Amino acid sequence: MKLIPNLSKIVLVVLTANILMLCGCSKNKQNQESQAKQMKASEQSDKVPKDLENIESSIEKIIKTLGGPSVTLKEEKKQEEGQNQAPQKTGQNQGQQSSQSSGDQNQGQQGSEGGQGSQGSQGQKTPQPSNNAQNSQNQASATKDPWQEISPVINNLHYQWNSYLPSATKKNANRQLLDNFDNALNTLTSTILTKNKDNTLLAANNLYSYVPDFYMLYKTETSPEIKRIRYFARNAVLNATISNWDQAGKDISNLKSTWGIYKNTVDPKNQDISSKLDYSIYELEKVVTEKNLSLTDIKGRIAISNTESLEKEAKKS
Repeated sequence: MKLIPNLSKIVLVVLTANILMLCGCSKNKQNQESQAKQMKASEQSDKVPKDLENIESSIEKIIKTLGGPSVTLKEEKKQEEGQNQAPQKTGQNQGQQSSQSSGDQNQGQQGSEGGQGSQGSQGQKTPQPSNNAQNSQNQASATKDPWQEISPVINNLHYQWNSYLPSATKKNANRQLLDNFDNALNTLTSTILTKNKDNTLLAANNLYSYVPDFYMLYKTETSPEIKRIRYFARNAVLNATISNWDQAGKDISNLKSTWGIYKNTVDPKNQDISSKLDYSIYELEKVVTEKNLSLTDIKGRIAISNTESLEKEAKKS
């Protein structure tokens, strides 16, 4: 008789243990799902926002539109590729049109030889192919006012900045950094209204100087310091343009200092590009010291181009 109560107790203990195990498994599963969601949210927050990339692109576009030293944008590359393909298609169409035109002329000649001449007279009335319209379009695009192109870009830049602000705040961006960028953006907007090319380029590059600091808030494929190197190289060129050689010399000193630290972190696979940038910075320093304006512009653009190449290769690595 005593066995029955004992068995009941054993069954009760086993059931309780199973229930506790099930509860524990359920909690573990919930914890794992919660951790997975947190990791995913963390990865998303560490990713560079599209708004920040758009801000950088807009600044580069303003500089490029005014003929300043800039890097090539992805969007602009797509547009250039489309433009390069367009002439080929146009050439094919022109070839087809010319063959059709020659056929029509032959028919017109045969008709005139038949004694009528009416087709010949109609052929003469047909307007001959001309490149005048195309030349006019090319001249119009060449003489297009760059300030009209910049106007929508700077307006859009204010919207991009407003859209990015919440993301920067969530990443605990320094309040001073936010204020400095905002003030620099307002200064650039006011400077554009004066239509002074040199001052606008300097104001645009000054705005760009804060871009690396924002990229520092995220996990990037390459160090944002490459963008700071680009800023100093460009600033040296722009200050040389207005004969502010003292400031250009300071920019070179900052450039060398920043590059001296950054080049030690370059992947060995990219040493060839790193060496190109190293030499271009050395050559830029020489011409700035000589106060040679034309060579400063050339050497500066080469250095900036090398920063672009190094940044692209670093992302691949």
